[in-house]
Amino acid sequence: MRQSSKRFADLPGDLVSVDPLHDAAWLDLLERAPASTLFHHPAWLRLIHDHYGYAISAWCLPGADGRLAAGIPLALVPSHLTGTRLIALPFSDSCPPLFASPAGIDPARLAQDVASACSRFELGLEVRGALPGSGDGIVLERYVQHELTLHPDVEAVVEQFTKSYVMRGVAKARREGVAIERRTDQDALVRFFRLHTLTRRFQGVPTQPRRFILGFSELFDAGLGFVAIARYEGHDIAAAVFLTDGRTLTYKFGASDRRYLGLRPNNLLFMEAIRWGCENGQKRLDFGRTDHDNAGLRAFKSTWGATESPLAFTYFGGYNATLGRGRVRRLTGTAIRHTPPSFGRLIGQAFYRHFG
Repeated sequence: MRQSSKRFADLPGDLVSVDPLHDAAWLDLLERAPASTLFHHPAWLRLIHDHYGYAISAWCLPGADGRLAAGIPLALVPSHLTGTRLIALPFSDSCPPLFASPAGIDPARLAQDVASACSRFELGLEVRGALPGSGDGIVLERYVQHELTLHPDVEAVVEQFTKSYVMRGVAKARREGVAIERRTDQDALVRFFRLHTLTRRFQGVPTQPRRFILGFSELFDAGLGFVAIARYEGHDIAAAVFLTDGRTLTYKFGASDRRYLGLRPNNLLFMEAIRWGCENGQKRLDFGRTDHDNAGLRAFKSTWGATESPLAFTYFGGYNATLGRGRVRRLTGTAIRHTPPSFGRLIGQAFYRHFG
């Protein structure tokens, strides 16, 4: 972290390098920026820094009053496989640049200074959000995002659901005896990880390292999330990790035992998460990002009344937007599906740090 701040001390234009893990000015910006999420929070940045060792900094523009008026957190990802580059922010569904309200900074000004900095340091940058206006950045619609507006009256939210079978699934899960536990202890993360490993194997996707998942307990201790676990006859049959910054409840990870999907545990799990959000002052439920070609998952999220919108990523400095895609990814997926779960865990342990 300190090395990153030193490396980026000489930024172009009016950009300044801030330590978002320790500098209160960054947290002050988060409180004034409408677009801030849990993925901008110092606790999330610290989890990434502590587990993967990435140097973390934030490139910011000060306002006329001396307070930060705009900024973006960055992780320096060193890799002999994919090349050293910057990501805003690894393992985050989205991480758009922040602008304090009322608006006092032109987004194009931040984009131009960021582009100049990438050129000066000869580093590519991936911004998981839109930052147009530099002339050097490439903005691509990589994913879609789903958000559901929440209200104190949970029944008003239920009325937004677009398909009646959503609540039929909830009713079936309850009728069959499925129950939901909301937990914040590390044992709950251990239980989640067991299901997570099996689910990732079925999907052909590497499993995040166990230590990283267990590290979410530090977020939970700070009141920034929880695990919801669906149980049936003494067994964990589905689970999900939700994060919150006090305004937005974000679905981060989900896992299921496929033998019990007919009981509709995920319907009940999301319904109880929505109920918790309504009762605890959350303004929206972010269902997370989804690949364009994952029609089934997009449809599932939309049935809850969530609004689908494009999620754009911005690339500077010749960043290779195809990293982690293509033939190698398909071959790895096939291998993971046809080998023991430990293989997917090994792949995740070895390669996630290189791709972010």
